[in-house]
Amino acid sequence: MLFDVFPVLFSLVITSTPTTNPNTYSCQHFFVTALDGYVNVRSSPQIQTNNIRGVLPTGIPVHIVGRKNHWLQLNAPLSGWLARNQIYRVSCDQGNQLLIKVGLPKIKSLGLKAQNGDQKSAETLIKMSPYMDGIIAETYSHVIVSWASKNPKFFVSLLGRQTLDIRQSALTSLDFGLGLTTSSERSAFETYLKSLETTNIIRRDWQGRNPIYLNQTN
Repeated sequence: MLFDVFPVLFSLVITSTPTTNPNTYSCQHFFVTALDGYVNVRSSPQIQTNNIRGVLPTGIPVHIVGRKNHWLQLNAPLSGWLARNQIYRVSCDQGNQLLIKVGLPKIKSLGLKAQNGDQKSAETLIKMSPYMDGIIAETYSHVIVSWASKNPKFFVSLLGRQTLDIRQSALTSLDFGLGLTTSSERSAFETYLKSLETTNIIRRDWQGRNPIYLNQTN
């Protein structure tokens, strides 16, 4: 069975917390566990300077569909190959702790790059949206808000090419982060949406979840 033994170094990041709930560790998935905060996702199972498709922060769950030597193939959140020693099966609680303690700085870094139009960083950030919950969701929503309000054209363009689930997850995070209807960030984003055709898929999705905005655009 893959990864029966977890590195001792991992215990330096995760501090065990006593619990009376016997089901605490019943939820388990494969998570990125790189201790430097992120791992490269490559288009082929080898290290080359030109085959990096994107990066995933530590603490992000991944779906494994294959393996080759010391590499594992993923199809979510990104499609590609990761080094086998950067992924382990751990409890969902432990994965979440890793994301909080190690992965958050990388998410913030991806957000800054997305604001500046970096395609790989933006694609990674958007595809993370279905995996954000709890305290991580709040931080993630603020990262998305900064991107969408400062570079709405790029945000809307990229989001429009994603699946329905990813679009809805990202828009939920954005809506939550924008907060009150009078916020300057919400105003900036919705002003851009109003400049688009009424058939634009992101504009339609936004109208569907925000009746006030819908009324203003009639």
